[in-house]
Amino acid sequence: MKIVKLLPFLFLFSCIDLMIQEEKINSLYFKGGSWIEFGKLDSMKLESNDFTLQFWVSGGEVDTNEAPAIFSIIDSTDRITLALLRDANQSNILTTIINSNVTPSEFSWLDWSDPDNFYLISILFSDSKGIKLYIDSTKIFSDEKFIDVVGNMLNIGAIVNKTRTIRENFWYGYIDEVRFWNTILTDSTIKFQSEHPDKLGDNYRYTDGNGNEISTYLDSLIGIWRLNFEEPLTIIEDDSEHDNDGNIYSLSGFSVELSEKGAQ
Repeated sequence: MKIVKLLPFLFLFSCIDLMIQEEKINSLYFKGGSWIEFGKLDSMKLESNDFTLQFWVSGGEVDTNEAPAIFSIIDSTDRITLALLRDANQSNILTTIINSNVTPSEFSWLDWSDPDNFYLISILFSDSKGIKLYIDSTKIFSDEKFIDVVGNMLNIGAIVNKTRTIRENFWYGYIDEVRFWNTILTDSTIKFQSEHPDKLGDNYRYTDGNGNEISTYLDSLIGIWRLNFEEPLTIIEDDSEHDNDGNIYSLSGFSVELSEKGAQ
């Protein structure tokens, strides 16, 4: 594991020295006690209540018995609307929580113990079309449950409520990129993206015979956070046109590190 920078992403006013080397940053390395917080999901949407949330993510050493969460969406009553977790002790388990119902699933080919093995996790959800979950291009989970995200917060790397009185199940591992779409992506799009980590589609923008732009699913990209820092920041900038920036928080004594590791 090559870590090239240490960031003092602070929540409780701890102080950590910053070590800097001139290297290309591809991901953030979470080692417990830190998370990324975004605004309410309905404040980020365009027109529909259909969403696809994607992560390029790999595992790492775990120093806890809690199942580390890739992300969580919690409602105003502190009920988990939707969350995705790895297992702390078994490297081939992925657990979904939907409306507080917990479903662990085991996959022989899944290996959270290998930090160099990045997976594209895609979770498709809606208030009318149910839920689908993909690892790379393989659909591994489907459920007819509907998700109501109105007023709900999105947190990456932990289970955290709006008031931050709940802060638990912190992520251990690498997150290379997060994407948020205001549409349900197709199987073919997810397959293309899993085979081309640096691309969102086979063409970024389509035009007609007169050179006019044609609307595609790419117009529904409402957030893309590449996590390719050039300098230490606590703000996660949104590289889409919608300015849905996030913020990194860390408990006292914890930090997030910059790393060269990334999806290839």
